[in-house]
Amino acid sequence: MFERSKKAALFIKRLTAVAAVPALFVIAVFLICLSGPNQAGAMYMVSNDGPVHVDDLEGSVFLTDGSAGLVSRVSGSELALTPGLWVTVTHQEEQYTTLSQSETLNQLLERLGIQPSPLEMAAVSFPDGGIDVQVGGQFVFYEHISTVTEHETIYQYNSDKPDWQETVLQEGWDGEYTEVYEIIYEDGRQTVRQLIDVIDVEPQSTIIEKGTMDNFANNSDPVSNIITNDDGSGIITLENGQTVTFSSMRTMRGTAYTTGGSVGTRTASGTAVHVGVVAVDRNVVPLGTKVYVVSNDGYCNYGFAIAEDTGVRGNTIDLYMDTNRECIQFGVRECTVYILD
Repeated sequence: MFERSKKAALFIKRLTAVAAVPALFVIAVFLICLSGPNQAGAMYMVSNDGPVHVDDLEGSVFLTDGSAGLVSRVSGSELALTPGLWVTVTHQEEQYTTLSQSETLNQLLERLGIQPSPLEMAAVSFPDGGIDVQVGGQFVFYEHISTVTEHETIYQYNSDKPDWQETVLQEGWDGEYTEVYEIIYEDGRQTVRQLIDVIDVEPQSTIIEKGTMDNFANNSDPVSNIITNDDGSGIITLENGQTVTFSSMRTMRGTAYTTGGSVGTRTASGTAVHVGVVAVDRNVVPLGTKVYVVSNDGYCNYGFAIAEDTGVRGNTIDLYMDTNRECIQFGVRECTVYILD
């Protein structure tokens, strides 16, 4: 969090605070200059992440984010440190390292022989569970004031997908407009506050594809069980736990086809051919019928499909496949066709 540089003969401290608006998270900085040989002014980070909220503080009470176990006191000079933590103190370009004891911050400085002037301030941070104390006459504080714009969730509906299926097509994120202010404290008082940067991140919508087809599954969705009732109806259970019902089942002559030659890329229903489309005799199986198809010899579990094409006669079902090689390998096989509700 802290970064040091040199300006004239003064020590420069860089602090960063983030305030999210309209979120409740607020970081405040309190500055008090105290008189006396060891009474350095105190600049302590106060955060709503700690055990006490900023609104609960009264008077000159200081509280850190709680990571180092610091407790609130009535003034910065009485800020008690948790014993047993490594403390690094930087003063006038000299660095001191020690283990904290049951003591206040100013008692620690006195133990190390550090005597800040009345115009010097102390800034405390807690890297890696330790304590970092910077003592100097000048601090530069970078305040980030942000406004968050929540992103939208947009649904795109697909009538070819089952109604239980949702697929995230694009991950979204919130937008954030941030103004960065540089605030300079010198000799115990604020001397400069100026806008130095603007960061504008536009929100991106989350896009989700949602299926709308009732009592259906994707062509390749694996099936775990099929239960058939005495009347020929039954239930198909998928491995993902979803269920599909069928009203009847029949044995049909199965063949296969693909595009090329006299076969175009559009079905008799006007849709594009793809795996999951079957051709039928519309007098035997009406167009638009949803089916589940398996070969009786166990060679092919074609899966869920819709009767969208024609070109065959009688009790035949023609399965669309991507390649001519697949069609030749399938040949002609007896298939069980489950007619879905």
